[in-house]
Amino acid sequence: MEIVKVFSKILAFPLLVVIWIYQKTISPDHGFTKVLYPYGFCKFHPTCSEYARLVLQEEGVLGIPKIIHRIIKCRPNTGPAIDHPHS
Repeated sequence: MEIVKVFSKILAFPLLVVIWIYQKTISPDHGFTKVLYPYGFCKFHPTCSEYARLVLQEEGVLGIPKIIHRIIKCRPNTGPAIDHPHS
């Protein structure tokens, strides 16, 4: 079972690179546009991209269902929330 976790984390590396690029460039909470949103743009803490990064680092691609569930919860007409990947 340990080999599955290791392989899952290896497969997650390209996704982590994509998230890193997104966060450093166009992310309204992490990128150069964050000056336009001094109180943050994302209603969740941590932000969805940060949540995805944390899940991928811990669980690898096996955490993708958890990430998808989080993104589905991020929709208009709902209030702010704290949602940690360890819960």
